[in-house]
Amino acid sequence: MIILFDKKKIIPILISAVLCSLMVAVSDITGDTDIIFPEICAVALGALAAPVRSWNTSKLRLLLLMTASALLGMAVVRFVPVPMYIKIPIGLAAVMTLITISQTDFLPAISTCILPIMNSTQNFTYPLSIFILTGLILSAQHILEKTGMRSKHRYVHIEPDKALITLRIKQVITIGIVCFLPVILGKPFLIMPPLMVAYAEMSTPGSPIKKNMTTATAMMALCTFIGCSSRILLCEIAGLPMAAAAGITCCAVLLAVDKTEFYFPPCGAISMLPFMIPQHTLIRFPFLVTVGFMIFALISLLSSNNLSREKKSCTDERAERTEAIENI
Repeated sequence: MIILFDKKKIIPILISAVLCSLMVAVSDITGDTDIIFPEICAVALGALAAPVRSWNTSKLRLLLLMTASALLGMAVVRFVPVPMYIKIPIGLAAVMTLITISQTDFLPAISTCILPIMNSTQNFTYPLSIFILTGLILSAQHILEKTGMRSKHRYVHIEPDKALITLRIKQVITIGIVCFLPVILGKPFLIMPPLMVAYAEMSTPGSPIKKNMTTATAMMALCTFIGCSSRILLCEIAGLPMAAAAGITCCAVLLAVDKTEFYFPPCGAISMLPFMIPQHTLIRFPFLVTVGFMIFALISLLSSNNLSREKKSCTDERAERTEAIENI
């Protein structure tokens, strides 16, 4: 119960919950589901709730990257008339290029781009919602920093070297291959966009997530269950508006994350997806998402040793070039 009396923890949680509730409320009032942006909970987790920002990026780059990724996904829907199993790899390649060019490691942009592709979104309320909600989160972060309730983050540019480019290409190819069968079989819950973000984070050399795969799997399953059970119990049974259930879900997820000290942003995003899916799919959603996560987790474990060796090889190669130049 200590967290309830720690304003540095409870205020970010309340801000996040209010924004999630506001997002779902506006969606309910307007009847426009494209306003619902699941990554808001992930951004809130990484930018407000986590003791240290989860990504190496500046506020402006994060905001622009999120908005550009949404527009990129919509552009694929509108201008690339190919089957879904081809659209997804195209979107992945485009957004990975965007992330690399931005010189950040803000991987939630993957979900922002792929979600409109999977939903065939062409409504501009989607990128507008992303811009406004992300801007509000970053504004809250700025205020918390100014008031001393949160430490400032120092952004360092990430130069796109050979190892990083190779990693991004392999991530695009792997995710594209994994997505093929679920798309063909009509099982999209196995490859929901936050799972792609999770894989990208897990498959990065040195990722701390790989050391806690059991906790990661449990937290993803728990957060998905929290989202589904909140909607079933509070909306379908108790008759409360979905906005209330979304706010309670956000609070529960961030409290669980704080309790375990396992700050994994995809947990936040996956908990918001139950407020976008049809009611009759709520029971099976947590199970399929957990299976999908386990598939991505297994692949990341199998590929991690090879990626680490390649990164070491590239590092040794750069060191040799530097030494050669110095000896000239």
